[in-house]
Amino acid sequence: MADYFGSIFKEPFEFHSSQEGIQFLHNVISKVSDNHSSENILLAMEATGHYYKRPAAYIHQLGYDNLFVLNPVSTAQCRKAGLTWSKTDDIDLMAIGQALLSGYASIYRPETPFWEDLRELCRYRRFQVKHQTALKNKIHTVLDNLLPGITALEMFKDPHLWHPASLEFFSKYPSIESISRLSSHYIVKYFSRRGRRLSSENAHSFIRWTKQTFNQDFPANPTRAEILKSLLVELKQLSENISQVEVRLLGNLVQTPAVLLLSIDYIGPIRAGEFAGEITPFEQYPNSRTLIKGAGLDPTRNQSVDRESKNHQISKKGSKNLRYISINIGDALMKRNNYFISFANRLMERGKSKDCACVATATRFIRVAFHMIKNNKTFQPPNQQGISKNPLDKIRKFLIERHASDKIEEYVNLAKIYFDQSLPKEAD
Repeated sequence: MADYFGSIFKEPFEFHSSQEGIQFLHNVISKVSDNHSSENILLAMEATGHYYKRPAAYIHQLGYDNLFVLNPVSTAQCRKAGLTWSKTDDIDLMAIGQALLSGYASIYRPETPFWEDLRELCRYRRFQVKHQTALKNKIHTVLDNLLPGITALEMFKDPHLWHPASLEFFSKYPSIESISRLSSHYIVKYFSRRGRRLSSENAHSFIRWTKQTFNQDFPANPTRAEILKSLLVELKQLSENISQVEVRLLGNLVQTPAVLLLSIDYIGPIRAGEFAGEITPFEQYPNSRTLIKGAGLDPTRNQSVDRESKNHQISKKGSKNLRYISINIGDALMKRNNYFISFANRLMERGKSKDCACVATATRFIRVAFHMIKNNKTFQPPNQQGISKNPLDKIRKFLIERHASDKIEEYVNLAKIYFDQSLPKEAD
């Protein structure tokens, strides 16, 4: 504990990262502050993963409005500025203090529940989707061993392979021998009852395949068949869980102004939710430039005297999750949304690369999204291109696809609160 000029009020001390430990810190600060008649108290702490969040929230609850959070990169730079290559707790403390006084810290802002839950749901969904992809790759391998060449058939190419009817069929008939006993009429009827239409030609091709593929004379492999069944059960459960998470994600999105992002054509609930979740707390960004910097999409410059690099690489110093979803959205918009297609094409006509245009589209989206969320406005481009005709239909369709039709009225009414405030009123 020290003043602005470096005079030490209290030597470094330790306390537990718990409610009791923070209360002890509060008592020490109060005592030192009274002894030195301090008018303003500034606190700084490093954003060390998720570990700092609970202590920071509790400190803020105790009334410390001047609580600042430091990026560990800033602390490291201040430590290096001392020309010391050692790393100790005392050196880190001095670096944190120097970074705070140098203006490198950001004021701590508590996260609001809906935005925080939205971020957690989005990250959990992303984790589950990665697991789902790994599971599908494993199923693909086992399936190719049991039924060589099955995925080359038109009726089982992606995405048809992952249709519930296809997965249920392979669970019931995991061998060439069991499939060869079926008639084409039965196959058509089997898939039809499970929501997938097949032509007679598809069924006949399937039967012909059983006579032409490998392993016809080899005995069935019951172990692989059991593994396949187990994997298919796991995939079904995982897919159902992802759908439930996505419904909850939408439930949080419609309670924030970020739901207005659905007014942009080709922005759906998942992308809108992921972007909104990664910018929490939104109040920490005073303008769109800071949000772009927070994503690590801000350009860097290398200049000396009269020379300057032609290539301006992005810094990549911000949130990798925010950067990922922003680039993902930028890539989709420059291919499908008319407003952003025109923007990207103009850049490429000037000689910019496709990757450069993608990053520029992502930053343009961030600027647009920032002002939409901050001002509670729908997407209103100058040329009126790229606007979704009925954004509320995206909510209805999304819930129907996930078998959550009972949520439609509730979610649409919540979203209407924001859309009714922003959409222009029709003339009487």
